Amino acid sequence: MKNSFSIKTLKTNETLTAVEQNIFRQKFKPLLKVYGIISLCLEAENIYVEYNPVSFKLDSFKLNILDLGFPLKTDEVLV
Repeated sequence: MKNSFSIKTLKTNETLTAVEQNIFRQKFKPLLKVYGIISLCLEAENIYVEYNPVSFKLDSFKLNILDLGFPLKTDEVLV
């Protein structure tokens, strides 16, 4: 059976401290309920998004995390 999920690595424009990572993890919890998101993994310089590309639009996700104050690298916003 073919895996229908995709994984995308998005970079931050700054290195997040452990405290900042925990704050964003809390802010991102509601996003895990969005249909099509499989998992999120946040590190100091990256966020990994596992999603179903058929039912989930990555561009919308990027706008959502920007609205939450996430320091997404500028070239990641332009798709």
